[in-house]
Amino acid sequence: MASADSAFELEKKGVSARIYLDGLTGLRGLAALWVALWHLWGFAGRPSYGLDLAGVHVDLTPLVRTGWAGVDVFFVLSGFVLGLAFCQAWLGNRPPLRLGDYFRRRLLRVLPAYYAQIFLLVLILALTGSQLPSFGAILSQLLMVHNILGSPDSQLNPVYWTLPVEFDFYLLLPLLALSIAPPRWGLLLLGAFVLVVVYRYSLFVFLLQDMPTGLKSWWLNQLPGRLDQFVSGMVAAWLFSRARQEGLANSGLYRWRGLMLTAGLAGFGSLAWYIHHLQPIGAVNVAGLTYWGGHWSLYLWNSLAGFSIALVVLATALGTRLTDLLLANRGVMYLGLISYSLYLWHFPLVKWLHQADLPVLVGQAPLLNGLLWAAVPVLLVSSLSYWLVERPFLALRHHSA
Repeated sequence: MASADSAFELEKKGVSARIYLDGLTGLRGLAALWVALWHLWGFAGRPSYGLDLAGVHVDLTPLVRTGWAGVDVFFVLSGFVLGLAFCQAWLGNRPPLRLGDYFRRRLLRVLPAYYAQIFLLVLILALTGSQLPSFGAILSQLLMVHNILGSPDSQLNPVYWTLPVEFDFYLLLPLLALSIAPPRWGLLLLGAFVLVVVYRYSLFVFLLQDMPTGLKSWWLNQLPGRLDQFVSGMVAAWLFSRARQEGLANSGLYRWRGLMLTAGLAGFGSLAWYIHHLQPIGAVNVAGLTYWGGHWSLYLWNSLAGFSIALVVLATALGTRLTDLLLANRGVMYLGLISYSLYLWHFPLVKWLHQADLPVLVGQAPLLNGLLWAAVPVLLVSSLSYWLVERPFLALRHHSA
């Protein structure tokens, strides 16, 4: 097996924007870990968590229960990293992207680990005598159209809903990139925001109001329901590119990076606290009073979260002491390296371990108990998926970089 050093070199060599940012790799790893922690928390019974500091109780539950927002981080990061290549081409810092090469790279990045998992999950279901999804359901997932032709219950893995959303953005990105240059990038962001709010409000009011929560989430989160998060990442990429063009350390944007990081973290923290207290654990879904009942936050929460995350991504790209310390270190960057496989494999592994009814290692701490049992299997399987499946195709993808 090749070393981690060679894996990082492969990542750096194959970045289409020709700019590799350690902190963003680490942020991707923490986002995957956050989603995994959220699912662990769900299987643990959704307990409350807090710390007592100097006589003050700090409730940490909002940050655990909003672990779904790791997906929001992925969407913003995709907009930034992929948009960065188009921004660099527009500024003349790299040749224009060829669409054939762009789509080839996207397919080689996403499909191998995804197809390998589908094959293994179907094989495991068949060998254990479990009920298999229909051929049509499996085919729709292979073609990544299950967001339109499938349903939450037909997925082999619940995290699969995000993949066609991301892929639809890949298809739109070359068109969206035409509007990234000034003065149009502000209009692009505003247009995406308005489109998302209109889409989510109209869909809920006219079609989804009386449907189960699972179907509300399924349809509201399809594109264009998350488009403004991708576009927020693209705009952050444009601002970073302009600052870099001017000379990063001399740009006005660079001097504001600490404030941007603080505003982004504070903004998301406030949103997490708000949604937690708007719909406490176990709350009855009363129409108009809770998030899924049609509260205004149903239409705006993800948009505001995306803007907050974009500030964090931009500050991380510019570089701050805090983000360099927390995100640009080898351990967290390794999580970023295997983050896609970690995202794919954590749920089935956590579910199987939960069903195994394993002994309690730590009493009165179900989340910690689940974490102790799941950490090694999840990291091991994710690492194997990266090294045996992802990396060979990444090498092929980067061959002409």
